[in-house]
Amino acid sequence: MVSDKELSDSQRITGKSARIQVVDGLRGFALFGILLIHAKSWFDGGTVPDWVEQINHANAIHTFTKSVVYGLISGKFYTLFSFLFGLSFALMVTRSKLPERVFLRRFMWRLIILGLIGFIHNLHWRGDILLIYAVVGFALIPFRKASFSLILICALFLVVNMPIRIKDIYTHLTETAFSKAEGELTKKAFNKRIEANYQVFKHGSYWEVARVNLDDLAVKIRYQRFSGNIFVTFGFFLFGLYAGRRQLFQLIPQYLPLFRKLFLYSGLAMVTLYSLRILMKVITNPSFLMDYNYLYDLLVDSSNAAFTFFYLSAFTLLFYRYTQHFIVSYLASVGKMALTNYVLQSVFGTLVFYGYGLGLMGEIGAAWAVSLSLPFFIFQLLMSHWWMSRFRYGPLEWIWRSATLLAFQPMLKQ
Repeated sequence: MVSDKELSDSQRITGKSARIQVVDGLRGFALFGILLIHAKSWFDGGTVPDWVEQINHANAIHTFTKSVVYGLISGKFYTLFSFLFGLSFALMVTRSKLPERVFLRRFMWRLIILGLIGFIHNLHWRGDILLIYAVVGFALIPFRKASFSLILICALFLVVNMPIRIKDIYTHLTETAFSKAEGELTKKAFNKRIEANYQVFKHGSYWEVARVNLDDLAVKIRYQRFSGNIFVTFGFFLFGLYAGRRQLFQLIPQYLPLFRKLFLYSGLAMVTLYSLRILMKVITNPSFLMDYNYLYDLLVDSSNAAFTFFYLSAFTLLFYRYTQHFIVSYLASVGKMALTNYVLQSVFGTLVFYGYGLGLMGEIGAAWAVSLSLPFFIFQLLMSHWWMSRFRYGPLEWIWRSATLLAFQPMLKQ
């Protein structure tokens, strides 16, 4: 017979394992979406010339694939990844037994190491997000003890990219003929740079690509600021921080009704906002959209946020219910090695699509590009599950942790 205490302890351990599995599963799911987004655009990491994009409009299958990836995935999965980054910070704060000053110094050093990894990664692939996460991550520190209402207000303000929308409205009201002409010249210079970069990625050597990626780093950081992506990223950091401090994922059974409500309301918001977005595109003329682009962009960012919360709640409910299913287990293994798998995806993408690899950039449409990424993700599922059954950390996770603690960490499982 099993005693009540033993049964209670068993349930507590199993419940904790299930909750960790859910978070890791979400991280693995987010990586899958990120892989599809990058494959759709040949791992360019930025923008390709319009004439290259035409390959996706020459075939209905490629057009459909690009539309599906853009509509259901693009702008929704890096936000999910950002949410999980903020959640991880909250979990570290709540679990740490270190004095606060020691913890903060260690966390800041951890971000510096992540930034270094991101910088090196960016030399290979300019679409890297790790360096951005490392920089923006410092802004989480002042919010670690902020009130829940302040965190939510700031998060809501940022995830719909309101700082940029306010700037756009101001620009619209104060724009002159001179500033419009200046904007056109800037756009022409930008398009010229896009063309030059594409030629390097398509035909250049490894070192030529690395030099372009280094030269474009400042451009990338400016784009993050002017596009507002950096604000959206931090907004989802804050939502993750809120969820972690509220212990939504530590106490999933208790908060299941909340996750169900989030699933329902975010689903309704997603459908409504996306419908309005399509309707605005269809019924308004191009000149109106150009003059009042901030209205359409607000719908884009709002619908993307609704999609993110829909995916978050839907897959939390699904993964928690089927936490022992092998698919969830394999996704969780990918999530436990998120840093390693994220970098491996860019290694795969550049070797397949860049000139120093197979050179398939611009040679195949979106359908084929996405199809090529599916076997690679299956490889990541199998490899990650095998690795995590034998080792405590993924390779890059081990480096990150050892460098953070300034001591080699045990790698093999006992």
